[in-house]
Amino acid sequence: MTTPLGKAPDLRFRADGGFRIMQVADVQDTQILSGDTLAFLSAALDHTKPDLVVFTGDQIKGYGVTLLAGEREANCKKAIDRLLAPLEARGIPFTFVFGNHDAQTFGVSKEKQFAMYSAHENCLAVAGDPTLPGLCNHYLPIRSADGERILFNLYLIDSLSKAPEGGWASVSEAQIAWYQSVRDALKAETGDYVPSILFQHIPVPEMWDVLKEVPASYKPHAQGFGTHAGKYYDIDERYLQKGNCDFLLETPAAPEVNTGEFAAVSEMGDTLAMFFGHDHNNSFVSRYRGMLLGYTQGCGFHVYGPKQNRGVRIFDLNAENPRTFSTYTLLYRDLFRAKDIRNKPKYLLYSYAPSSVEAAMPLVKRLSAAAITVAVAGTAYALAKRAGRKK
Repeated sequence: MTTPLGKAPDLRFRADGGFRIMQVADVQDTQILSGDTLAFLSAALDHTKPDLVVFTGDQIKGYGVTLLAGEREANCKKAIDRLLAPLEARGIPFTFVFGNHDAQTFGVSKEKQFAMYSAHENCLAVAGDPTLPGLCNHYLPIRSADGERILFNLYLIDSLSKAPEGGWASVSEAQIAWYQSVRDALKAETGDYVPSILFQHIPVPEMWDVLKEVPASYKPHAQGFGTHAGKYYDIDERYLQKGNCDFLLETPAAPEVNTGEFAAVSEMGDTLAMFFGHDHNNSFVSRYRGMLLGYTQGCGFHVYGPKQNRGVRIFDLNAENPRTFSTYTLLYRDLFRAKDIRNKPKYLLYSYAPSSVEAAMPLVKRLSAAAITVAVAGTAYALAKRAGRKK
C-alpha cells in the first residue's frame, strides 16, 4: 500500500514513555505582536516543557490593518517569526493548520505563509496532497522511544474558511477520503488501527449536540444566532468530561452543511478525539458517541478572549497505554496576575469585545437607540430654546 501524501517527519516518545503536546489556538495577531501573548506563551513553554506545539489556526489577524503599513509579505513574515521565536529559542518543534483569518491576509496566500513557517528548522508541517482543498493536510506518526513501532498519530486538517453560499465551510469529502486512506495505511503498516488525535480550526457541527438549550435567565449561557437565534445554550453535563476550567461563552461557529467528517473519523475507533479552536471563548471536552470533542480557548491578547482564562491546552500521552491520554488547560491566571498585564486598555477592550458581527448587533442597536434618543432630546431642547427666544 502506498504511503498517502502528507506524511510529516516521525516523532518519538521520550525514554520515560511520555510525550507532551501543547495546543495553541487563535493567537490572531500582526507584526506588532502583543507583549502579553508572548509573555504568556514563553512562560507556558517553560512551565510545561512540551515535546511538540500544535497551532490550530488563526495565527495571523488577516484583517489587521497594521499589516498594510508597509510591505505586506514582510509584515506577515515578521508576525510569524515573532510568534515562533519563543519555540525556536527553546528548540521545541511545532506544526500547524490554517484558520479562516490566516486566509484573509491581504493577498499573502497560504502558500506564501507556509513557506515562511517552513523556513524555521523546527517546523514539522508539510504541504500535503496538492489535489486536496486547503493546504497543510498532514499527519505525524509518533513512534516508540527506540523508533521500532508507531504507537500514536496526529492528524492536522485544513478546515477551510467561508462557504460559497455563506456561513462556514465544511471539511470536504476529498479531505475525509484522505483521512481514511491515512488511517488504513497506518493499519496496514502496524497491523492495527493507530490511536490518534485530530486537530483542526473550525469545529464540526456535532459540537451543537453536546450542548443543551437553557432559558435566557440561566447564567452563564451562550446566545445563539442564525438558525439558533433567540435561543440560549450551555454545556450538557451528560457529555462533559470535567476538566480544570470548563466554559461555554459563545455558541459554535460551525458549518451548516455536515459532510460526514465526524462520522468518518469516529467509525473505526482509532481517532480518540477531535480538538478545535475558532471560538475563542470556549474551553471544554465532551465525550460523544465514543469520541472526545474538545474546544481550546484563544490565547491571544490582541483579539477578543475570555479575560484571564485565555490559555493553552496540554495533552499527555503515554507509550505504555497509547489509547489513554490526559488533557488540561493552562491559563494565563495560573502563571500571572492581573497587575502583570502590560497593555491594560487593550486587555479591557478585547475582554468585552463581541465575538462576531451577529453578537455585536444587539449592542449596535442599543447604541443606535440611545443615539436616536439623545438626538431627539437634543432637537426638542433646541426647538424649545428657540421658541423661548421668540417669546
